[in-house]
Amino acid sequence: MIGSISQVPDGRGIVGCVDEVRARAKKRSDDKRGRIVAAATVLFSRYGYKRTSIDLLAAEAKVAKPTVYAYFADKEAVFTAVVEHVAGLIHADAEAAAAGPEPVEERLAAMLSAKHTRYWELVHASPHAAELVDSQDAVAARVVERADRAYLRLLTGAIEGSALEPARAGLTPAAAAQLLVRATSGAAYDATSAAVHRRHVGEIVRVLCRGMR
Repeated sequence: MIGSISQVPDGRGIVGCVDEVRARAKKRSDDKRGRIVAAATVLFSRYGYKRTSIDLLAAEAKVAKPTVYAYFADKEAVFTAVVEHVAGLIHADAEAAAAGPEPVEERLAAMLSAKHTRYWELVHASPHAAELVDSQDAVAARVVERADRAYLRLLTGAIEGSALEPARAGLTPAAAAQLLVRATSGAAYDATSAAVHRRHVGEIVRVLCRGMR
C-alpha cells in the first residue's frame, strides 16, 4: 500500500493535513484530552511512533507530564486515541460526501479520497510511514477494523442508492464497495501531492463505475 512514494508532497502536504487534524481536534474539544490527542497527531507524523515520547507529547500539548497519564495509561493508549480520532474524521467527511448533490462517480471519489488521501497525507507521505503502519497494525488493529467496517457499510449504501448496477459486473453492492477500496488504495503510486492523489482516486473510480452502468 505504501507503493513507491519517493518525493515530499507539495501543495498542502503532510504539514497542512496535520494542521487540519489538529484544528478539528481542538474545535471538537478544547479540554486537555483533546489537546493531547491533537499534539500526538502532530508528533507521530513528525517523529514516528518510537521517537515520540510522553515528555515530547506533554511539551507539544502544553500540559504537565502527569496530566498526560491522567488521561492515558501509556503511549499505546495515546496512539489508539489518535487512530480513533482520525478514523472519526474520515467517516464524517465520507458521510458528508455521500450526502452531496454531485453525480455518483464524484460522490464515491470524494468518499474514497476522504479515506485514502487523508491516510496518504498523514501516514504514507511521512518519512516514518513503514513504522506508523506497523504501529497501527500492532497497537490499534481493532480500532482500524471497526472503522473499516463502518466505512464499507457507508460506501455500500451509497452504491445501493445510486444508478449504478454492480450486478452488470457480477458484483453485489458490498463487493463493489470492497473493489473500489482495494483499487483506490493504489492511488498512492507516483502521487507527489494530495491533489495528484485525489486525481488518481477520481480516475480509478470513473473507470470502475463505467463497468457498473
